[in-house]
Amino acid sequence: MRVEVRPEFDKAVIAAEIPIRKAVAKVFKLLRSLNMVQLWQYPGLNFEKLHGMIEPVSGQQLYSIRVPGSARAVTCLLDGSTIVLISLHTQHDNAYRR
Repeated sequence: MRVEVRPEFDKAVIAAEIPIRKAVAKVFKLLRSLNMVQLWQYPGLNFEKLHGMIEPVSGQQLYSIRVPGSARAVTCLLDGSTIVLISLHTQHDNAYRR
């Protein structure tokens, strides 16, 4: 799977604590090794649709994935084989706010 990173995600990773940065690096590597079916089925990621939330730039449906324990990454899918990392939320519940 191809992985794209938006500037907001990058800034949040740089500002995060070291354990979260390390976890993001592992998730990034994992995402690159998965295909679409594996992404939906991989138990540690908890890939889930954010109902009613659309990415403003592309108009695509938003999803979230677990990074480490309480952090979530907001993502969207492009062309079925590209996952875009849009934002990183170190507090799980903040990923679900509009």
